[in-house]
Amino acid sequence: MKRILHLKVTDQVSTLNRITSAFVRLQYNINELTVKPSQEKGISDMQITADIEDEAIFKILIAKLKKQVSVLEVQDISQN
Repeated sequence: MKRILHLKVTDQVSTLNRITSAFVRLQYNINELTVKPSQEKGISDMQITADIEDEAIFKILIAKLKKQVSVLEVQDISQN
């Protein structure tokens, strides 16, 4: 199932590496990744698309992302 996540993240050198590492640990590939500056200084909006069939794994991924210091917000914007 195609999953789309929207994240608000801080603009730091290691932010992208930490986020992609969460996908690597669960052995999922990122299909699309878009990052753009938000209206708030020092904050970026990130959209990630990945094929994740297992709902339990998807919830684990969201929990891992929310625990990251550089991630301020995580939203599932997938079409059900």
